[in-house]
Amino acid sequence: MRFTQIGHIVPLTAQGEDATASLDLDSFKMNQWESAAICILFAAALTGDNVLTVNAGLTSGAKTVAVNFTHRLGSAAPKNATADVFSTESAKVATLTLTAATYQGLLLILEIEATDLQSSNIIYPWVTVNLDGTASTGTATAWVVLSGARYAQDIQNTVIA
Repeated sequence: MRFTQIGHIVPLTAQGEDATASLDLDSFKMNQWESAAICILFAAALTGDNVLTVNAGLTSGAKTVAVNFTHRLGSAAPKNATADVFSTESAKVATLTLTAATYQGLLLILEIEATDLQSSNIIYPWVTVNLDGTASTGTATAWVVLSGARYAQDIQNTVIA
């Protein structure tokens, strides 16, 4: 079976999108998937700090509840020998401060499970990642890799609005 029959890769930004103010990545629907790996590649030039949050809601773009997530950071910029070596998985957090000197030029992976989207007996299907860059400047490219399809199929249904 091919990955594209049991998984789904979705771009969440245009290539090199600026995060100089509050930037919402494209929302995606996770109700047919078990897990998501949100990949954010930061440009080499970042200044200041961004605050990253993952939120869920009943509709695209809704940020009703905070979602706890784990994260890993690449150890080198792309095209370097250890670009595919990541830090150990973090404990679950609700926010992540992205200090420019730590994250510039590196790939950050956030991971969430479908079970993380439940709050007060409500299962929220939509996920939105926010980069609050009001005190900083930076450029990022992001995508999500969804896995654990509840229904494997040759052509996956769209998960964006």
